[in-house]
Formats: sequence, structure tokens, C-alpha cells
Amino acid sequence: MLKRVETLLLDGCYLKQSRIKIRDMDSSKMLPDNNTDINTKSYSTAVVESIPSDLKFLANSLPRSLVVLSLANNNLSIESFPMDFSCLVMLKELCLDGNPIVSLPNCVRSLPRLENLSMSYCNMLTSVERPPHTLKRLKLFGDSDGNPLLHKLLFDPQMSPLIFLVEWQLFAPSSFEFEGLIKVQPMEGVEKKVLRSLGWTNLDFLNERRVRTNVRFRGSEESEIQMYYEFGIFSTIYGGIEMPNWITDRIKGPSISFTVPSSPNNLTGLNFCCVLASPFQHDRLEFDLKPIIFRNITKNLTWVYIHYIEKVGGNCVILLSHWMFGKNEVECGDHITVTVVEKPNDYFSAVCKECGVSFVFDYGEADALDYYKSWNHIIGGDLTATRFQSGEYLLQNMRFITAVQAKFKAFR
Repeated sequence: MLKRVETLLLDGCYLKQSRIKIRDMDSSKMLPDNNTDINTKSYSTAVVESIPSDLKFLANSLPRSLVVLSLANNNLSIESFPMDFSCLVMLKELCLDGNPIVSLPNCVRSLPRLENLSMSYCNMLTSVERPPHTLKRLKLFGDSDGNPLLHKLLFDPQMSPLIFLVEWQLFAPSSFEFEGLIKVQPMEGVEKKVLRSLGWTNLDFLNERRVRTNVRFRGSEESEIQMYYEFGIFSTIYGGIEMPNWITDRIKGPSISFTVPSSPNNLTGLNFCCVLASPFQHDRLEFDLKPIIFRNITKNLTWVYIHYIEKVGGNCVILLSHWMFGKNEVECGDHITVTVVEKPNDYFSAVCKECGVSFVFDYGEADALDYYKSWNHIIGGDLTATRFQSGEYLLQNMRFITAVQAKFKAFR
């Protein structure tokens, strides 16, 4: 019945197991006038009954004035939540920490003003899909020593960049998707028609290989060869010294310059491959992956790509990437330079031994890349958040999200 309450904390109330006692209101006439503490056990004439209580029942009673609501540690499953929370028109902050939910409850999507959402220590969480587009801050901490289950984050394409407080150890290591920003999956699971659309052939041998990589905030791990997709760029990293034979134009060193050849078909993408050698004497140490600078000199456009993978292990690795373009970014006749950034005297920097390119044109086949083209923050899409000078873009996921590894860092 509270009309103006803004903050309601129901942490650890075990709502799903509780019993709500309701007294027949007509029986209140039999209570003494000076009785301010209603004790249903004292009056045999009062009608008392117990009904199961969970959020489906509670939601109808929550004040519409709420701005902050915490339901942490209530043992609430997905089935415990109501279908709709839209009655909470003022709610800006919601805490669901410590509940055994496997995904984002549907009712959360109906909150029209939600800005802060916390789903930490939900140890069964596998996905967070379509939170309200008003969201500005998402917090996902957890038990990094447990078995990581989180494999999918999916956001409204129109959502602005948000503050993302996360422990990356929560993500399943070999396959996860942060839709709109990054998708990681084993190469073995990539559809053949997708690889054909990229112009990638004769890569079946990668299914039997493994590579050691180091991801920012996550640490080093050895895994099967993976496909990475971010900003409209596909890539994979594997041990080797020879580029694929379909990389046609090659040059020794870290930079290549060329003119896009003419063709009766539309250019759909460009493959860039480089051979990176470790600066160390043995393959037990990891070396840094350096940025790739792609310049369209003709159109005065520059993209600086910093890979999701920060470091790799091994004596020599191949970085193969496919850059997917729209109609206005790269065309036949454009003069292009692609450079792997090397810093002199940088002890941890990879040495680029060789690089090369090949071109992919549209031959009228069914487009297997429609899903990837639908992402908003890709080359040819909305890269406003990555633009730092006129015509120049820094393609790095950390510019979209603020990620932290440990809890104490979030509260400093």
C-alpha cells in the first residue's frame, strides 16, 4: 500500500518457499480497537489460510513507484517470475544475484526504464538475451572456479555501448557469442557454406590442431582452433609457417600495398593473412598480437583492428582474417595498404615474416553471411563509438564495454 517507496530490498527472503498468511478482513471487526499488532493465532474467529507465494503473486503487489528492487539469494528459478513487470514503470535498478536462473527472465524485458542490471553469482546462467535497450550497466560476477556455462549475450541492435562489469571466466571457453560485438566458436563447427563465402578452402586440417591463446581479463588457455568474428572481421589463429595457397599476392615483411583488381562482380570481402614469429627462443612463452591497420587511401578511410586475442603461444603462427565490406568502403580500383604494427625494440612483440591478400567477389550464390551482416557495429554499419579522428576507426571491443576481472576493482 506504500505509494512513494523507491527502494525495496528482499535479499535472502526465500520468496519461493515462503507462505503468505492472509486474514479474512471482515473478521477484523471482532478485534479490540486498541489492538495495533494483529496476531491471527490469538483469535480463533479470524480466518487464516496459507497460499503458495512466489514472484508471480508478489508482482501484483509491488509499488509502482519502485526505482530500485533487489531479489538476491531467493532461490528463484525462471518459472518463479511473472510474465510481465511493466507495471514497474519507474524501475531503474534490478538485482537478481545468487538465483538459480539459466537465462534472463522474460519479465525483465518489459521494464521500460531499466538502466542497471546485476545477475552475479547465478551459477546456472547460460545466456542473457534481449535486455531492455535502455540498459546502461550490466554486472556479471561469479565463481570463476566453477564450471563456466555462459555462452550467449544478445542485445538489441540499437542499444548504446554499456558499462559491462564481468568476469570473463564465466564464459564457456571454446564457444560463446556476445552478439553485436563478438562471436567465438570452434572452426570444426563453422558451416562449410560460411567458409566458402569467405573464400577459405582446404582448412580441414585445423580441426585436429590446438593453440594456446591469452585473452584480456581471462588468462592463458589451450583450446581447439577457433573462429572469431567482430566488427565484420572473421579470423582464426593456428600454428604454422606457410600461408594458404589461395593467398595470391604476397610480400615479405609486415606491410602490403595493392590496388583492388577490376571485376564484373561486386567485391564482398578481402582476405589478409600474415605469418607471425615469436621473438623468444622457445615456444613456451607467449607473444603479443599487434594491431592491423587497414587503409583505403583512395577513400581516405582507416580501420585499426585490435584482436580479441591479446597473446598467442608457439614459435610461429598464422593469423588469417577476412574483412567483410559493404558497397561504399572498398571498391575495385581503390588503393589499399595493410600493415601489421611492429614496435622496434619491443621484447614481447610478434615479428611479421610475411603477409598477403586475396579477393572475394560476389558470384550470385545464396549469401551465407546474412546473419553476420545483420550486426550493427561492423564495417559499413554503426561504428560511431569507435571513431576517434575524421575517417579513422579503432576496432577494439574494450571501447564498447568496460570489463573487469575481479569484484574489488568494480568498487574502487
